[in-house]
Amino acid sequence: DAKRAGTSRSAECTLILTEGDSAKSLAIAGLSVIGRDNFGVFPLKGKLRNVRDASNASILQNVEVQNIMKIMGLNIGQQYEDVSRLRYGSIMIMTDQDHDGSHIKGLIINFLHHFWPSLLAVPNFLQVFITPIVKCTKGNQVMKFYTTPEYDTFVNSVNIKQWKVKYYKGLGTSTGKEFKEYFEHKKMVSFVHTGAVSNDRLDMAFNKK
Repeated sequence: DAKRAGTSRSAECTLILTEGDSAKSLAIAGLSVIGRDNFGVFPLKGKLRNVRDASNASILQNVEVQNIMKIMGLNIGQQYEDVSRLRYGSIMIMTDQDHDGSHIKGLIINFLHHFWPSLLAVPNFLQVFITPIVKCTKGNQVMKFYTTPEYDTFVNSVNIKQWKVKYYKGLGTSTGKEFKEYFEHKKMVSFVHTGAVSNDRLDMAFNKK
């Protein structure tokens, strides 16, 4: 738990949701750089369920859902126009940069949107922590790439055989030292809710009909 979570300064706090315990350990290594006052970490054991077509009773029996609600101070049926009543002012998702990680991100967005759509309209409430998928090193030069097209463009512009290339298959491929560097640079992207367009896209992705 963040030291300031649930206090008068809870709006400054961010809950980091990680994909499993190994990612949690790396996140905690990263927090040694920026401190534990405003950051808490919770590892997700597997994927959240798709709440869109489930009954509230079955959803509330889901352990992961219960934990997130308890940590954040969320209650089903309540409207939140701001974060003043919550234990944390924002959520940051930390998953692998693969399809599975994208699915987990989507399920978390779907969960929040289904019960508390107004929260997604709060600026910077929902963020994602971005980690490299490829790192290229040549002497003192270090190039980090966060998307495959970026890397492909680079490969076509240099003699890649002169570079040492490291592929990151998941968060666990990064070292504790690298995670400290990630937190120093705080490579985070905020999700922006754009009204009806966002609502339609989420419904298209997660509504079984």
